[in-house]
Amino acid sequence: MSYIKQIINYFFRHEISGELRQRVYRRLTSPANDKERDEALKQIWKDLGDVTLQDTSWKEAYRRLRPVLQESSDSRPAIRMQQPFRPWQLAAVWLLPFLMLCASGYFYFFSPRTAETEMISTPISYVQHSVATGMREKMVLPDGSRVWLNAGSILIYPSTFMTSERNVFLMGEGFFEVKKDSLHPFVVSTRYLNLQVLGTSFNVSAYPDAAKVTATLETGSLNVRVCPDSVSYVLEPDQQLAYIPATHAIERRQVRASDYSEWRMGGLFFDNVAFEEILRVLERTYGVKIHIRTSAYHNQKIYVHFNKGESLENIFQILKLVIPELEYRITDQAVYIE
Repeated sequence: MSYIKQIINYFFRHEISGELRQRVYRRLTSPANDKERDEALKQIWKDLGDVTLQDTSWKEAYRRLRPVLQESSDSRPAIRMQQPFRPWQLAAVWLLPFLMLCASGYFYFFSPRTAETEMISTPISYVQHSVATGMREKMVLPDGSRVWLNAGSILIYPSTFMTSERNVFLMGEGFFEVKKDSLHPFVVSTRYLNLQVLGTSFNVSAYPDAAKVTATLETGSLNVRVCPDSVSYVLEPDQQLAYIPATHAIERRQVRASDYSEWRMGGLFFDNVAFEEILRVLERTYGVKIHIRTSAYHNQKIYVHFNKGESLENIFQILKLVIPELEYRITDQAVYIE
């Protein structure tokens, strides 16, 4: 193992002094190209990427990283939480943005005085906006771009865009209407896809528990880079790129892009989607817990379109028309699939 990999692994898994922590932090946030550093950071990210509500490792990750991320020094960007998070969200929100900051330059707020001097920063707030299950929200970014966030999503962005790129980080689903600025590209970073535009509208679905990640373009042009292999694709309107992390498969196809952003108005569209994935979407959309007590529908794929404002009962009545043998029971905030 290389020297920098040993340092990074030790840094994230042990207590270290404040002075040493600052030295390591400056090393990690150096904008210089450093393949071994980036590989080590990505491996830590991967190791902690399966944190769940039942997994208590998020507490340790949070405890280790909190002193680093909440340093009161003027040379550090401030971090502001807008809403409470579930445990797995805390781990992701505190860990992933920091790794994105350290690797690949997505969230650099640092600029060098000279090659010999240390990095300095402009005071800036690091805003984290989350949307609860059962909710959707619309927001305006500092540059005037508009974003719609779907249920269970998190968007992380600086309080002001001060670098050559307008960088944001998304976990979940969002629809972006980007204000045109040819001098400052707008970049949306997710775990598996990076999307760059100058001024356009597009939808991104990148939930951590989803079987695939998709980018769907409505207007303009969209450059999509698949992170694992750094392959780039340019999408035209009504094109979609899908990436399946489990198999590393990539698919680009023609679609009607507006179908994939209909969730903003309360509609739901599923195009040959696995039954289990539909249930996950319904959990987020309606804020319920769905219990599956059978494997009979495990490989079932469905094409269905639900109108705006459909009740959960109506949703399952329609699903039963598609799958006649489907048995379900709705009780308060729970659904049981028999």
